Amino acid sequence: MTILIPGEKPIYKGNEIHVTISPKEKEKCIPKICICEKGELLKNGGFETPSFSPSEVFAGWIVQSRTLDIELVKDTENVYQGRAAASVRTSSPSGPFPSTLVLRQYVNVTPGCLYRLKFAERLVTLGQTDSIVHLLIARIVYLDGRQNEYELLNIPIQKTAVDEKYNLHEQIADLPVPCDVSGIIVQFSFYIIDTPDSVWNLDAVSLQAVSRISACC
Repeated sequence: MTILIPGEKPIYKGNEIHVTISPKEKEKCIPKICICEKGELLKNGGFETPSFSPSEVFAGWIVQSRTLDIELVKDTENVYQGRAAASVRTSSPSGPFPSTLVLRQYVNVTPGCLYRLKFAERLVTLGQTDSIVHLLIARIVYLDGRQNEYELLNIPIQKTAVDEKYNLHEQIADLPVPCDVSGIIVQFSFYIIDTPDSVWNLDAVSLQAVSRISACC
């Protein structure tokens, strides 16, 4: 007995009936756990929503670590889109080491899916410097069961002078999320060397899946 799917045109070959199944019908047969997410996955990627926690500035984002001479604030004047941007600002340096701030967000994802990170950044002001290279590193990482950290994406951005306007960056991760991992970390690490009164802004952060079906299925 041959089962015909409504709306599909049968193809007759000899005494047998073959049915061509459309991609939409085929996708209905795939378990939902195997289908990658559609749309935006990050919370508050535009930094529009303040945090309810007194220890954090923006909802969804955590300052993982920072030196005493650097802070994260809300900027409503120099933005890429919307009404606000995250602004990393330095004060008097505390020593020979870079002013450092690490901003991150934990994101639930589908194992086996491939993701793309997109964001805009601008070095707005920079204190006196002798062509010292300042660094921003955008990363997607995940943790294994022993809390070891592994990298899926790394975008290093070096600066020696201020920007006239925002720079938009977009990159797909090198590998899909491993099959035993259901969460990743989107992280931005700022390293500003011995230049107080510097301002580096971040805005329009986006994380989206570029694959439709998980590689683990």
